[in-house]
Amino acid sequence: MDSLFFILYFCLIIVIVGTAAWAGIKAAPWVPTRQKDIKRMLELARIKPSDLVYDLGAGDGRLVVAVAKEYPSKVVGFELSVLPYLVARLRVRLAGFGPRTKILFKDFYHYDVSGADVILCFLTPKAMSRLSPKFSRELKSGARIISYAFKIKDWPIAEISKPQAKDTPIFLHVKK
Repeated sequence: MDSLFFILYFCLIIVIVGTAAWAGIKAAPWVPTRQKDIKRMLELARIKPSDLVYDLGAGDGRLVVAVAKEYPSKVVGFELSVLPYLVARLRVRLAGFGPRTKILFKDFYHYDVSGADVILCFLTPKAMSRLSPKFSRELKSGARIISYAFKIKDWPIAEISKPQAKDTPIFLHVKK
């Protein structure tokens, strides 16, 4: 019995650490966005009630919940790391927003984002570069991409939020 418990515990640790490493390599390690910066992201996004909002790399779901609290829009978060994914699912369920909020355990690189009006992301520069052609191909004209800390290389910046020198920049890109 003790060896079975040890094996299950070891497997659980491997899954948690392995998916965290995979998500970190693929898009970004989990680093929570500060509450004051979430507010700035949402102000820059100018979300409308009819918008479909995607949070790429949703982490623990704090941005998904913030969008759902503030706007009646539909919001979908994508996460590949098991532990933040489970926390996000729980957070969204406890918040009680029903079917207009979802957390998906999916790789957003392989998900069609063409329906999105707003995309929120806090990803590495490498991930942003990888997403650039996908956004160009799939996003509709006028779609807004809010990128925390890192801009999309070779995309024009419509607006930057950086009220003070010590603040992390938040970039607004608009699909032409």
